[in-house]
Amino acid sequence: MSSVMPTYGRVEISFTAGDGPYLFTAEGERYLDLTSGIAVTGLGHSHPHLVKALTAQAGTLWHTSNLYLIPEQERLADRLCAESFADLVFFCNSG
Repeated sequence: MSSVMPTYGRVEISFTAGDGPYLFTAEGERYLDLTSGIAVTGLGHSHPHLVKALTAQAGTLWHTSNLYLIPEQERLADRLCAESFADLVFFCNSG
């Protein structure tokens, strides 16, 4: 019996790795990850640029509320607005 709360009907498959848009089983079977938007993997799995940036960020400040000024968040918001239609950015996570 699993100690994980049964909030969803689970599928009897186990993934051990991800790369880009794909998930892999221990047996090496490859699946297209069509559920990545449920959490925070909309940019794919294991991208070297993201791994490097997230590792560096985790080594300095993991998380704090946006009640405070966060320099990297400000920089990213400025970049997103400059390169899109948006005037403001709201960072959130539904997962």
